[in-house]
Amino acid sequence: MSLHFNFGGFEGMIENALEQVSKILDNTRRPEIAGSVHHRYDDKYSLAEFMTNTSLASQLNCLSRLGVDAEQLSTLCAWSSTHSVSLVFTAKEFTSFNREVKREVEQPRKHVTEIGSSFSITSKVVDTVTEYFWDFEAQWELVAIKGVGASDANRLVIAKSTGSCELKTSTKHSPRAEARVPAAQQNVDITWLLQQLGGSDGVITSPSFKIDRDSASCATPRRNDDVTKAIEHFVRMRNWSKAIVEYFRDQLFKVPQGPQKNWGALYDTDSIFVPVLPLLEAEAAAAGGTLEEAKGEEDVADLGASNVSTTPEGGVLVTLSSGATDAAAAKTLCLPSADANAFLAEERRSLRVKCDDLSQTFPSDASIITAANAVVIVTLGHIERVGFALVDCLDYVEALLRKQLIAAIGKEVMPQDFAEYMVYHNRKLFASQYRPRPFCYDIRRTSNHSPEGTLSVNQDLVGTAQPEPIATIVSHADYSHPMTFPINAAANVTFNGDRYLHAYLAHTFSGSSASQLTLSAQARQFSSMLVMVGTISSATSFEPKYACVVQNKDELNIPLELSTIPTPKEFKDAIESLSPEQQRFAKAFRAMQLASTLFGVLVIQIKPALEKVLNLPEDALTKEIRLTQDLMDLFITYQIPTDLLSFDEATVAATGGDAQARINGVKSHVAAMHEMIGAAKAKEVAEAEEKYKFENPEMALRSETLSMNLMEARGGGLERGGFPADASWGSEKVKKKMVNARTRGFGGGGGGGRGGPPPPAPGGVMFKGAPPPPAPAAAPLLSSVASARRAPAPKPTQLQQQPLQQELAKPTAATPETQQPAQQATHQQVGDEAAAAHGSGVRDYTAIPALIDARMEQFDEDSCLRPTIITPSNTWIKKTKKGLLADFTNEVMRGDEQKTEKDKAMDLLDALTKSGAIPVENASLHIMMAATHTFDKTVVETVVRDNVSPIEKVERSTLILAQTVHDLAPAALIEPSQLERATAASPRLFE
Repeated sequence: MSLHFNFGGFEGMIENALEQVSKILDNTRRPEIAGSVHHRYDDKYSLAEFMTNTSLASQLNCLSRLGVDAEQLSTLCAWSSTHSVSLVFTAKEFTSFNREVKREVEQPRKHVTEIGSSFSITSKVVDTVTEYFWDFEAQWELVAIKGVGASDANRLVIAKSTGSCELKTSTKHSPRAEARVPAAQQNVDITWLLQQLGGSDGVITSPSFKIDRDSASCATPRRNDDVTKAIEHFVRMRNWSKAIVEYFRDQLFKVPQGPQKNWGALYDTDSIFVPVLPLLEAEAAAAGGTLEEAKGEEDVADLGASNVSTTPEGGVLVTLSSGATDAAAAKTLCLPSADANAFLAEERRSLRVKCDDLSQTFPSDASIITAANAVVIVTLGHIERVGFALVDCLDYVEALLRKQLIAAIGKEVMPQDFAEYMVYHNRKLFASQYRPRPFCYDIRRTSNHSPEGTLSVNQDLVGTAQPEPIATIVSHADYSHPMTFPINAAANVTFNGDRYLHAYLAHTFSGSSASQLTLSAQARQFSSMLVMVGTISSATSFEPKYACVVQNKDELNIPLELSTIPTPKEFKDAIESLSPEQQRFAKAFRAMQLASTLFGVLVIQIKPALEKVLNLPEDALTKEIRLTQDLMDLFITYQIPTDLLSFDEATVAATGGDAQARINGVKSHVAAMHEMIGAAKAKEVAEAEEKYKFENPEMALRSETLSMNLMEARGGGLERGGFPADASWGSEKVKKKMVNARTRGFGGGGGGGRGGPPPPAPGGVMFKGAPPPPAPAAAPLLSSVASARRAPAPKPTQLQQQPLQQELAKPTAATPETQQPAQQATHQQVGDEAAAAHGSGVRDYTAIPALIDARMEQFDEDSCLRPTIITPSNTWIKKTKKGLLADFTNEVMRGDEQKTEKDKAMDLLDALTKSGAIPVENASLHIMMAATHTFDKTVVETVVRDNVSPIEKVERSTLILAQTVHDLAPAALIEPSQLERATAASPRLFE
């Protein structure tokens, strides 16, 4: 059935039929189309049975018109109890040469020859035409076959006909094949039809179709095995009839040569009444007329049952019985069987009138186009119409359910509406401590600290301008057990902190996909954090795939892609017939897929780690914004070892060791490091400038001359340029100054002093045609250093400078040989302490996917819940602000950019943890797993066609995930008031 049933067109046809119904029934009767009558759900079942039984009786009466008599019908019913029974239509065509005829044909042209004035001779042309005549013969027969028809005893001829005509050609070439055997052959299985009549020991009963409403496969009046079999039968009969009609119309009837027939009378069958109508009656009156009256004016003879009779011609007249059918109809608004018999009587009458008209239009001889063949075409065409009518009426019943459901809600429920409802439903279902919560978390040290930023997983919702956080079932542990992750091949970092286990349930319907998810990390101004994305590789290890530093109002958005894998039942069924080796391979691969369903996000706060590695007290950097920024720049950009910047505990006696003294000590180290970096940069710039001047002496001299000329034009004062104001341009002082400038690079760069790079030409003037000097490699770094040094740093004391100079003399990093044993010892110590403190409290997150998979197989009765793999997209978006007053700019990050960000983050972690020697305390790990409940229909069609509430199905899937996340029985997770209802909806889950 189409999702958009044409109510207007269908109801218009029924209204036209109701005009005829009003003439058939008594004036007191007022049946209406079902949608116009207030009725119950059971009435739809009764209506489907009523229409199907009426269609069966109509089809049997049509077969009787084709030639099935009472004795044959009894035989066919007996056959159907043990074997299949088929109707086979077979046509044969033969063409043979008859004679050759020559005749003279006078041409219309004449030739006149005049002789003299009064005498003429007229001549004419006569052609000899040879014509060839052929005998064409067509035979067809309709045979009922038991099984495969192996013997004549298993074949029963229902009807047959032979016709012939003469064909004429101008050449001695046969107009058709000499023999076409078969010219057409169509067969249809009618076993189901005969089984509805009983047929045991040859006793024929009235059509007794009934829907088994207690069957597990029975969903709705339209969606059940009984109606499905009925529709399959009528579709087969419809296609069979159509194919035979097309043979007569498009092939056989086009063979004869001669005047055209009245084809309109043959194909215009609207006058034949179709008795299949979806009618109900609000106040059912007593059925008027007895069975005999319903049979019409036909003379009938009883065949042993009150509902099956025989006509004088030997045909069968089938009606509906009144016993159990009327008893059931009395409890519903469905019409009684007497009304159906009246409809069938009108059908037979109108069909008989149509056949009588055909007998007057077409000849009754042994030709091809005869009245008998015309009756076959009209009868088969009516069988086709009845088949279409029944399917349309049953679809109307289902469409009526859909229409009423939408009217009750006020709108058609879309996937987004259903998702919003499930959020509301879960709030009522779960106890407060176990309810799904939005995946949006502040990143902060304690509740007394302001957040450094937020971490969330958002979904794009239709009709909303802003994405909203998804709701997940979450289990939170303040402290579980230490875990590690690698920052390079030689170093692992141990981290503690909060652990969150999330379970996300997506649901998809036909024509829709799961919501687009995005992992979003946002930092506040003057705040920073480190975000790592990866998987959980073991009970104590996290495997980062990506990493990024988020700071100063940065917003990192990582789209997440969801991909499902087969359900446990689908997987089990698929490998059942594989070899043991193939099964082992498939199981190993599925184990890897299940492990991939654990998606991890680790967030590390940077300020607490900075304070710890620099020997500063807690909260020491909270208000030291400039110092924090300088430290991160030194660690990320220059990879400065933390030992060169940390407070030296050896100076506690001299400085007092309080918080401010420690901060001042770090500041002095940072200032000295900036001074050293600035000097190194200045030296590099001076060397690059000197190299350029050496390679381009003419350009350098011309640039210097231009600079002096411009300064002279401004008034002769050279104090700002470094020359004496009272010196003339040709004096020895100026010449000596210029020589020194060329030698030293305008500032003593070779001596490492404070001179810096040469000043540019005033106003940015350059010689026309002169190439600009190449930008030194350190120019960007120089600009950043210059901006960082605009504010003067506190001048370090001699006592503070001495430890820094000593540290500078030391190696900048420990060698792997000296670093790794210490690191391993630290990790071993931490692991031993955790094992001693928590023992069996360690939760192995890697075992959860297999546990959920097993519970899906056990409790997911519909096999609709699929494990889902979450993977970051290849393209990220990072929103940054270059300054406080600058606008946000979007940076697209792909493979290379992502690798660069990860390298920066790992360099920072290497510095903060001293290559893994210091564990990270202020961290939060979010482990997320997902599953998708898939529906193969839309929301409304799931309710209407399957008679299933998707709410209960998704509720069961949610409880499967919740009991795994919280490691509690479902009954302990939900509100007591919901326990009875939830148990009735999913009894196996609460056993």
